[in-house]
Amino acid sequence: MERCPICRAGLNGAETCRRCRAELATVQALERLGRHLVGSAMIRLATGDPAGAGRLLARARLVHATPAVAALSGLVKPS
Repeated sequence: MERCPICRAGLNGAETCRRCRAELATVQALERLGRHLVGSAMIRLATGDPAGAGRLLARARLVHATPAVAALSGLVKPS
């Protein structure tokens, strides 16, 4: 996360926004979990497990939906 989702200030890796003082550690953890799920789904796709990839992408959509999640979801059949 490069910018605060509340006030759009640059974060530079901080867990608290310097401008509005929003606590962002939980949001950042969810973002990391989403990236991890997408990475795991890509590995599943590469190893020939589209059903497993679909399950991981469904979880990623719930946690942190991104254009990458949507694009990868288009490659797998719903599980």
